Amino acid sequence: MKRNVVGALLSALVFPGVGQLWLGRRARGILFAVVALVAAWIYVAGAFDQASALAGQLLSGALPSDPAALAARLEAAPTPLAETVAGWALAACWLGAIVEALLVGGA
Repeated sequence: MKRNVVGALLSALVFPGVGQLWLGRRARGILFAVVALVAAWIYVAGAFDQASALAGQLLSGALPSDPAALAARLEAAPTPLAETVAGWALAACWLGAIVEALLVGGA
């Protein structure tokens, strides 16, 4: 199997930047990994905050423990811009790492 294909698979299946590190492109690998880690942290932290607030409402009795009511509350809540941008950044970073490994890694 070609080195660039293995690098792309590593970036796709393990984490963005791992393929670049394996191909010896250390700076690009670290850049992809750091951006992906920050974006994932922002995204997960936002989801955790939302889940924590929902759990607090459940425990206080302000929200019934009906699954349909929980789903409706989650769907009605607006997604903060930071989480939306972080989600897109993570997806773009992941895809970019795969494409970069395929195209540039073979050079």
